[in-house]
Amino acid sequence: MDSAKNLSTSFSTMRNLAMGSVLALLLVSLAAGFLVYRAYENSGRRVYVVGQTGSVAALSAPTTETHTAYEARNLVRNFMLTMFGHDQYTYKTNLDAALPLIEGRGGRRIYDGFTRGQVLQNYERYAARNVVTVDSVSIDLNHRPWSGRVYIKQRIFIGGEQKEPLPLAARFNLAETNRSDANPYGMLITNFDYIPYNPQVSREELQALKEQEADRQRALLEAQRNAGAMAPEADNTPASQPAPGQALPAAPGK
Repeated sequence: MDSAKNLSTSFSTMRNLAMGSVLALLLVSLAAGFLVYRAYENSGRRVYVVGQTGSVAALSAPTTETHTAYEARNLVRNFMLTMFGHDQYTYKTNLDAALPLIEGRGGRRIYDGFTRGQVLQNYERYAARNVVTVDSVSIDLNHRPWSGRVYIKQRIFIGGEQKEPLPLAARFNLAETNRSDANPYGMLITNFDYIPYNPQVSREELQALKEQEADRQRALLEAQRNAGAMAPEADNTPASQPAPGQALPAAPGK
């Protein structure tokens, strides 16, 4: 009788141990599977594929990154200053900094315009430079696709002489992209298109241009007088007329 009772007790104990082992194995398997999934997910977040436009996560993961209008304005302002403001020494460097901020098609369109206008050649020929002033940048991040407008003035200097300002404006869209060293803003300018912009030149600037032109005319007259005084009296050859004005460097623009 006691042997049967002991056998029944031993069987119950072994059954409980077996069930406990199965349950523990199931829990360990679930925990191991969860840990493997988390490790795989985290490794995907840390592995990137490097390309021409920056780094791309190997596994797509949802992002909560937000962009501000302040950041977007800085992007557009920096693009306009480097894409349109340069001289013969900073031309390539500035374009290299600006082109990663705009989609490829839009960047090529602007660059092709510079090439047709022989901007770099005119910089070298006339020792000229183009100085850009950003008048305003408006950004709308409340509606998709994001959009904006930018207004600038271009001032062409030939030597120390300034020509009349050339206004330029454009509308555009903004698209999200991966941040990179070349484009730390995480946004890309798209659909860049010129729009009319004809602001009035300030009275002070007009006065400065008039005074500059008057100084130039006085210098020309003085040079002609000096040349006439040095010519021999016996020379009856009429004084040569001043050479016609050379064309100004093609302003970067449309």
